[in-house]
Amino acid sequence: MLKNKYKKMYSIAIVGLTALGCFGHYVQADSHSGNWPIKITVQHRPGTYWWCPGSAWDKKNIDWNLEQLKDGGIGTVHIVPIYGAKGYEDRYLPFLSDKWLEMLQYILQKADSLGMQVDMTTGTGWCFGGPDLTRDQWDAMAFLDEKTGKLKINYDRMVKRAAPGGAGHMLNPLSPAAITSYLKRFDPILKDGTLRPRAQYHDSFEYFANWSPELPEEFKKRRGYDITEHIQTLFGSDENQDRASRIKYDYRLTAAEIHREFIQIWSDWARSGGMLTRDQAHGSPANLLDVYATADIPETEMFGSAEFAVPGFRRESRFSRPPDSDLRICRMASSAAHVAHTPGRQLVSAETCTWLREHWHGTLGQIKLQMDLFFLAGINHVFYHGSCYSPQDAPWPGWFFYASTKVDWRNSIWRDIPLLNNYLARCQSVLQAGQPANDILLYWPIHDLWMEPQGLLKNLSVHYNQWMDQQRIGQVAKLLDETGYAYDFISDQMLYQLHCEKGKLKAPGGQYRLIVVPHCKFMPAETLKSLADLAEQGAVIIFEQSLPADVPGWSNFADRRTEFAAAKARLKKVTITTDIDEALSNAQVKREPLVDQGLRYVRRISGADYWYFITNHTAHTFKGPLDLAVPFTSAVLHDPMTGTSVLLPTKTIAHSSRLYLDIAPGQSFIIQASPTELNAPAYVPLQSSKEVLTLDGKWDIEFIDGGPELPKPYSTTSLLSWTNAPDKKAQAFAGTARYKLTFNLPDLDGEEYLLDLGDLRESARVKINGQNAATLFALPLRALVGRYLKKGSNTIEIEVTNLAANRIRDLDLRGVNWKIMHDINIVNQHYKKFNAADWPLQPSGLLGPVKLIRQTRIRNIFAD
Repeated sequence: MLKNKYKKMYSIAIVGLTALGCFGHYVQADSHSGNWPIKITVQHRPGTYWWCPGSAWDKKNIDWNLEQLKDGGIGTVHIVPIYGAKGYEDRYLPFLSDKWLEMLQYILQKADSLGMQVDMTTGTGWCFGGPDLTRDQWDAMAFLDEKTGKLKINYDRMVKRAAPGGAGHMLNPLSPAAITSYLKRFDPILKDGTLRPRAQYHDSFEYFANWSPELPEEFKKRRGYDITEHIQTLFGSDENQDRASRIKYDYRLTAAEIHREFIQIWSDWARSGGMLTRDQAHGSPANLLDVYATADIPETEMFGSAEFAVPGFRRESRFSRPPDSDLRICRMASSAAHVAHTPGRQLVSAETCTWLREHWHGTLGQIKLQMDLFFLAGINHVFYHGSCYSPQDAPWPGWFFYASTKVDWRNSIWRDIPLLNNYLARCQSVLQAGQPANDILLYWPIHDLWMEPQGLLKNLSVHYNQWMDQQRIGQVAKLLDETGYAYDFISDQMLYQLHCEKGKLKAPGGQYRLIVVPHCKFMPAETLKSLADLAEQGAVIIFEQSLPADVPGWSNFADRRTEFAAAKARLKKVTITTDIDEALSNAQVKREPLVDQGLRYVRRISGADYWYFITNHTAHTFKGPLDLAVPFTSAVLHDPMTGTSVLLPTKTIAHSSRLYLDIAPGQSFIIQASPTELNAPAYVPLQSSKEVLTLDGKWDIEFIDGGPELPKPYSTTSLLSWTNAPDKKAQAFAGTARYKLTFNLPDLDGEEYLLDLGDLRESARVKINGQNAATLFALPLRALVGRYLKKGSNTIEIEVTNLAANRIRDLDLRGVNWKIMHDINIVNQHYKKFNAADWPLQPSGLLGPVKLIRQTRIRNIFAD
């Protein structure tokens, strides 16, 4: 439960000046961190895809792997058995063999003893499938044989990256009979007396299926006519475009319903065994909202690396791939949970950091920014993609997966990853609490898309956004985002679950102010009737441009048109507008003015308090008064990077309140806005003066942790990459070096001092005069350190950890045979031949300049 009160454990002056201030976002979290308003649990901590090559488990290495992950701050491991490593074939355990099941039980026992959770894929690799399937259960792609005019079926889709004992054809995702039969293979997992994983998992829709043995019969049952009499219209051509559109619509609707039932059967099976389900619905030809909602934990994903305007952010196009994901599409998963799932079971997960950078090039700071994007989309249960099970005796870099960010202890960034994982856990503790505080339900008129005459099924990929961006739904969603309105998507099926009480729309997951229907031509009569019912109950409904014109589909459309016309005639108390922004304003829906400053947010409510996650992804610091769309009396700023909390200055103007916020590019904060008087140490705003002390002189540099060998220590008066060190071993080194400097501070007349590390490659732990002063891994690389300084001589020590890229480069330059995985082995981020010998040396260490900037207090923060 969220706490509303905070004890004044420290003096106002000390906490206000050192905990936050202008750039205090990354000050070391010491005893202040105990003030975090929510107790962190295992569910708040990030999870990781745990790739298990060959399922080559043994108890000793299970212990070692899980203990390392626990120490790094991982809460949940998601078992994905895959192909194995060369030379270790005698360790492989066939999938679902007696020994495999024995080791699964050991993993569950060990994880439980560590306070961790375990999920597992219902199969190996992806997607569902494997051995012992009959032909009528195989993934089936139908096409028209031009010579015979009849359908032919292609069955060549095999399980990708299968583990020993798991190879075979993919399952047909349009066949409820196939999934029912397939799940019997997993009955040993449900044996009495056994531990069960927390959740079963289904990966994104990468099947080819557009047909199944039962589809014709199901089509006739649901649509009332024989689809086999219209094969030419479906797979060939039809001069009557209206008929083609309507028949294809019925086909698409039927396939969508069948696939949702496929997922429902799997979900029901898991729940019967006391397990949850995580499902990536994207890629499927169904209504994503409905399929996501069928699982207990909807899951989205992003590929590639986004660009950020944040100063100092390095995208490095050579080592990146364009981002293929869209936050509006990611919001489909969170909307399903927000609307259809009851409070308390609104977890929304995400596969994160897939191809964030080329192998061993991803930094903690880049990961942090990427995770912030997921939080903005309503995600609250992130999973790294990922970590690889590897035995202790495997030479560095151990076993690995070809498309992950290498979130394990053989990657040098692991040393400081607990800092990042603590940040993520604090954010998720807030994002999992309460319920979403969104005002608008944005109806998704998928029927216009399904009525398009071109093509067959409309597979809705998360990696290609044309289906969102080129539809009116995407344009309206973009408008709402940019204008500052909080919304969730809603499907027809979800809309049927709504009712209106005292002007509020009540869904299983929460309540909303109104419904917006983007301009659309087609809508089912049942949906229009539900909208009419809600309008008559007092709901506010806004139609863009006009009411829909017709029903979709071919089946019995004359009768449905009659029902449609009757429902349309009842829509007297709705708004029809060409200006959605104006209509929302007239409906007294408040937008968040913080978006005018380039800030981004997601908002939740718990009790009477609103909780904001706010980020600054712009190039400029925002410093000044800020209005919120919600009423509040007091506001506390919680810093998820440090665990500290301070009471923000507020001012009441014309019966509304505003707060003062200072947020630099790259920063993220939690703001609790309450109608009651909250208590916390007072925040003291600061600004930088022109007095800057550059820390120069003789830096002593000692390599303290990493490999393949520790280079010799050296001293320098110029902060350059340690790849320029006298000992050439530093060019292949991945790990940590300690920088030490003694400097003189003439006086301490400043109210505070800001430490700026300049160019840091990539993370740092700072000590000043022997005291832990800051941990820095994400932009801005600055912290307030005044309380650690003294007049006269001071000593600063900075432990800097670099990437592992130079060490991998060295292996390829020397021709070391480290690429030992079967199947795909390893490729680069563009799925081309991998050769790290071509990489340039990555700058490493403290490049500086390192500065101390004097801070002064801002006295009149609400001055006009």
